[in-house]
Amino acid sequence: MRINRLLIILVLAMAGLTPALAKPLPQEMKLIGEAELKVLWFRVYNARLESPQGDFISASMPLLLTLEYQRDISKQELLEETRKQWQRAGIEPYDQTAWLASLTELWPDIRRNDSLGFYQDADGDGHFYYNQRYLGSIRNSRFSRAFLDIWLSENSDFPQLTQQLTGRSSE
Repeated sequence: MRINRLLIILVLAMAGLTPALAKPLPQEMKLIGEAELKVLWFRVYNARLESPQGDFISASMPLLLTLEYQRDISKQELLEETRKQWQRAGIEPYDQTAWLASLTELWPDIRRNDSLGFYQDADGDGHFYYNQRYLGSIRNSRFSRAFLDIWLSENSDFPQLTQQLTGRSSE
């Protein structure tokens, strides 16, 4: 039993997932931008991007991305969409597999009006929050960058949403 527990901790550590030492949700963040994602006529989520200064300088700075879902979405749907976005962005398959395994351990199923938050700290480590409660961390700056790039990359799937979140558009 003890060996199994040690093996699980070792596998999660290799993927960058750390045991849950709660990281408080940052309080001193200022809004950079917000946007709504719609696919066809379906409202998916409202997104907010915040930083300590309220400006977007780069995706490697401390940032808080909060998605407030406007519909139910299963953990499996979240994982599959994340995988698709990473494939589109050319993320290495090995990294995708390891990171998706970590996210499988962290993410819950989402219900309408739930929020999922991601805070990238000054070290580039990523911390997840569900309805403002700490879920866990992935201490890997490459993960944090790849995750945030889904919304913030110049080549994101939703360029207007990216512009609105980063404060480059008032629409």
